Amino acid sequence: MVDTILGSNNMDITQLQTFVRVSQYGSFTKAGEQSFISGTAVMKQINRLESELNLQLFTRTATGTKLTIEGQKFLPYVNQILSLLDTAIEETRRAGLSGQNIITVGTSILHPADPFMDIWKKITAQMSDFQIRIVQLQEDLQSKNREYAMLGKNCDLIVGTFDNSTLKQSFNAITLGQYDFGIAVRSDNPLARLSKIDFTDLRNQKLLSVPMGISEKNDQLRKLINSEYPDIEVVETTGRYDMNTFNQAVEENIPLITVTPWKRIHPNLVSVPLETDIHVPYGILTTKFPGSNVDRFLLELSKIISSKTSFVHSQDISHF
Repeated sequence: MVDTILGSNNMDITQLQTFVRVSQYGSFTKAGEQSFISGTAVMKQINRLESELNLQLFTRTATGTKLTIEGQKFLPYVNQILSLLDTAIEETRRAGLSGQNIITVGTSILHPADPFMDIWKKITAQMSDFQIRIVQLQEDLQSKNREYAMLGKNCDLIVGTFDNSTLKQSFNAITLGQYDFGIAVRSDNPLARLSKIDFTDLRNQKLLSVPMGISEKNDQLRKLINSEYPDIEVVETTGRYDMNTFNQAVEENIPLITVTPWKRIHPNLVSVPLETDIHVPYGILTTKFPGSNVDRFLLELSKIISSKTSFVHSQDISHF
């Protein structure tokens, strides 16, 4: 399969990246929005790719696109190729900087590196032996934990939540603070005009949420809803949030449980703080065995953070 892909005469990486986006968003138009090109341009790229491979990768319908059996078979190979390319580029760049201690920080829409980078700007002088490089992560659509699967492969660390027992067992974590819960609603929804939202404001409405068992803190919210607000109809996503979840909230005008770093994830959604004492811990995540260079970085970082006790317990990173 790899030989077939690489052997095509006119194929380029952009076509493969576009194929992945269309498979993710189920629409030429939505994939185009993510690539900042028109839906027509996306469609032309896919048509050309299918012609070069002599395969039909998508079934076109009036409501969007769906992977064919051939497309489903093709997708994991394309993800492997793009991941391998990213690794090759990163390793090549590292070879040119072998005398420096480079720490790569992964970032994506759902796992932005901003909370850590705001801290890093203030402590750079104390950790002058290290340099930070930001790596844009592609979602691993075959992985249950998406960007978490990139740790140790495409990046040394990411910023994320760790209120799940499975994640706690699989990764090392340094706490940076807490994310607040909010309710994301479409900008024309009456709830968008509120300064805060209480669960009483959501009575007799639908509410989008991840299923039980994914987030311990989200599970606490769900149990509270089930026991005290049974007239709220919880609509579960198929798993962890992706961009389709936020698009669904907009298209169906359904309020969505969200957290601090996703405030501006969709231009048509307004995030209103949720009145609750439940918060989600977040921080730096690495693999269990990240290597000596990263270990030393984490040790020095931990010493600095532990000396800033007011920050560790604060929800506002500006307090650091």
